[in-house]
Amino acid sequence: MNCKLATRAKDFLPADIQTQFAVSRELIRNIYNSFYKLRDRAERIASRAIDNAADLLMFGKELSALGSDTTPLPSWAALHSSTWGSLKQALKGLSVEFALLADKAAQQGKKEENDVVEKLNLFLDLLQSYKDLCERHEKGVLHKHQRALHKYSLMRRQMSAAVHSQQPEAVQQLESRIVEQESTVQTTELRHAFSLYCLHQETQLVHACLPLTAHLLGAFVDSQIQGHKEMSKVWDDLKPKLHCLFTGPNST
Repeated sequence: MNCKLATRAKDFLPADIQTQFAVSRELIRNIYNSFYKLRDRAERIASRAIDNAADLLMFGKELSALGSDTTPLPSWAALHSSTWGSLKQALKGLSVEFALLADKAAQQGKKEENDVVEKLNLFLDLLQSYKDLCERHEKGVLHKHQRALHKYSLMRRQMSAAVHSQQPEAVQQLESRIVEQESTVQTTELRHAFSLYCLHQETQLVHACLPLTAHLLGAFVDSQIQGHKEMSKVWDDLKPKLHCLFTGPNST
């Protein structure tokens, strides 16, 4: 009602707008379906990283609990009483690295939630808005326009029949109704054209945003590289500390 281009919207549309609309709708529907699945997988990957963080933290806490155990060691339990004490001290020391691993895994999961999953959600919102607009166009504006044309065509046939059977009163009434219906057809046609114009603009917007998906994939790859690199360093730092677990009077 307020757009200055509304009455001239048809002039901005390509001649094969209906064909282009059908092709674009199918393409964007396929894109939506694929990115919907990608978002779900990214969500699960991020969730697994956070679950992994919880498991690593619990693993470290159990090591710490073992290392902090104060239950006395019976004299007949081991040949060398110092073995269990050394082992406990080593296990307690390892818990620090597992807490760090848990922190790294949690950071990666949160980073992927923010940089990948949330941005995929925003992109899906854009695609869903386009799908909703297509549905409103077909079930609303297009349907009303087709119904107005059908009613106008029916009136024209009734007029032809009235003229043929020489019914002046019916002809006069139909003429008035036809003029009114022509105005309705013109209004719905303008709305239909403007709706297609909006769809045309939305289609261009979606395609303008498509390159952003490359940045999303880049953010996912970067997060995986950084996360695995940081965790690999902690694992490497942890490995030398395992040697103390294998040292003792019975070690070989």
